[in-house]
Amino acid sequence: MPKDEYFNEDIETMPKEKLQALQLERLKQMVETVYNRSPFYRRLYDEAGVKPYDIRRLEDIQKLPFLEKRTVREAYPFGMVIAPRNQLLEMHSTSGTTGKPVLVFATQGDIDLWAELNARELWMTGLRPGDSLLNAYGYGLPTGGFGFHYGALKMGVLVIPTGSGQVERQIMLLNDLDVTAFCMTPSFALYVGQRARELGVEFSKKRSLRVGLFGAEPWPWSTRERIEELFGITAYDEFGMTEFLGPGMTCECRERNWMHAWADAFFCECINPETGEWVKDGEEGELVWTWLTAEGTAMVRYRSRDISALTWDDCPCGRSHPRIKAIKGRTDDAVSISGLIVFPSQVEAALVKYPDTGANFRMYIDTDPRGLDRLTLKVEVKDRTLLDNAGRVKELVEDMRESIQNTTGINPKEVELVAPDSLPRVTAGEGKTASARVEDRRKR
Repeated sequence: MPKDEYFNEDIETMPKEKLQALQLERLKQMVETVYNRSPFYRRLYDEAGVKPYDIRRLEDIQKLPFLEKRTVREAYPFGMVIAPRNQLLEMHSTSGTTGKPVLVFATQGDIDLWAELNARELWMTGLRPGDSLLNAYGYGLPTGGFGFHYGALKMGVLVIPTGSGQVERQIMLLNDLDVTAFCMTPSFALYVGQRARELGVEFSKKRSLRVGLFGAEPWPWSTRERIEELFGITAYDEFGMTEFLGPGMTCECRERNWMHAWADAFFCECINPETGEWVKDGEEGELVWTWLTAEGTAMVRYRSRDISALTWDDCPCGRSHPRIKAIKGRTDDAVSISGLIVFPSQVEAALVKYPDTGANFRMYIDTDPRGLDRLTLKVEVKDRTLLDNAGRVKELVEDMRESIQNTTGINPKEVELVAPDSLPRVTAGEGKTASARVEDRRKR
């Protein structure tokens, strides 16, 4: 493996035993810090009957109570802060669509490490000094735009901070500036790529464009293949959470076989969401995160609600950090329909193969007169004139219903094709929720 493969070879290839020893050292220090500096954590741990000296092994983290989003909201606005106020230099927050937002305050040390983690990710997907990155994640209170921005600057890559939206401007800049790489949500990338083709712009023929990084929402492999076909790039999965200054938490290497999670900065657990117990290496469960290096805002055992899997198995790329599987969905986005658990990403996987339809759809769930669940689907077409072709519409609808049933086990009551841009669209700030994909009309 050439040395050019790594941005920080010593850390990225640190032997597993040394890496886990570093995690334990930082975990002990973090628990002691939050207990001594945060009345919120001291109360939480006292109620659970746990003290900092109880943490002697990595497994002892299970003695600590979980952080739930509702618990964290009780600490709003400064209860999670562990640094003096005059050391806080930047603040970000979750959207707060279902209550008070989670505020994340960062010190200079946090920002510096954030840049380092993102630089590692950009480097391992193939970017090098002198390349350019169009960043279509949102800039503002969410962290999406800032992480890759700081990482690109650290490694000497030109940043084009477009933010989300403005589809035709994204297309113009991607085309005119000979951009090397871009990052955005996968659903937005599909929309941009399809709109570019409608305008006669063929990105797959541009030799400069090589890399795309996509996250903030679950996306099936079929969506990846469609994006790669539209843009002529290699598409990489990345994952981060605003609560931890994501992105910069995990990303695929060139093997594209699960995402490396930076173990020097985060301790990741995978639990059974029902029992809270660890699952075996490689088994599916819910991810729980601890921020080992935080200086401004502490997050210890935070339940992400993201469904994935975790493994410490060796990776051919030479990086020793554990890997997580592509996010399947969220426990709070999973929809139970007639006793079957359905994720919006499964429906997307069933629909993305149809070239006549766009990237956007919406699921409607209600009950029939007998009280049984039923699913109705609306799917945008790319060309409005298709809706005038009754025969083709009927053929598509029947094929889609069969594809959805094969993928999810649910036979939709109805699939309706609708005009372009007529449904709500997932944006970079909404990607972790299914609110723009699902409307549950059932009476509870």
